[in-house]
Amino acid sequence: MRNPWLDIPLADYESHMSMPAIDQADMLAAQFSDALLRFSPEAVAVIGCAGGNGFDKIDPAVTRRVVGVDINPGYIVAASSRFEGSVPGLEFHVADIQSDPLAFEPVDLVYAALVFEYVSLPESLGRLSGACRPGGRLVTVLQMPSQDIHAVSPSPYRSIQALVPCMRLVSPEEFAGRAATAGFLLESGKTLVLRSGKQFAVQMYRRADG
Repeated sequence: MRNPWLDIPLADYESHMSMPAIDQADMLAAQFSDALLRFSPEAVAVIGCAGGNGFDKIDPAVTRRVVGVDINPGYIVAASSRFEGSVPGLEFHVADIQSDPLAFEPVDLVYAALVFEYVSLPESLGRLSGACRPGGRLVTVLQMPSQDIHAVSPSPYRSIQALVPCMRLVSPEEFAGRAATAGFLLESGKTLVLRSGKQFAVQMYRRADG
């Protein structure tokens, strides 16, 4: 089965996420900014980077290497065009984190938001563990299940609805258990509630030493 992320135009995705009724683009960029301020990483990898949402939050005086990873080559082309020359040490990789090697040097911070709903957790976390330095951090944003709200919000951008069959919401508890198996130890977590009523779990993990 072809991955639907390969067929969703970046313009559709970004417009969908920025709609006032959905309002997730700003939230994800803000959580990335918070992680950068909290951990001051010299090197960071953004998994599912799309068009580079939040890259403008990077302080080049602190973070000197930035790795963007996405499954969609068109998203990578767009992000490179937008930020090449303005973000330090920028490199991009087209990869499916559950099946492809992550061919970059390990980083201090891995940021992965709204990614784990679409991948196999054991394989993906195993690869991300290898991409994160011992003592480094993994910051995740998970969409939490709801009986009253559509997992994929309705919008005029119909291509987004192709995600419905392959989306599986993961509880923070399940994710923490899987992450521990991969060597990531939960340090803290919080819940965000958007105006839409959707809830998201933001979790911060430390990669075990050794």
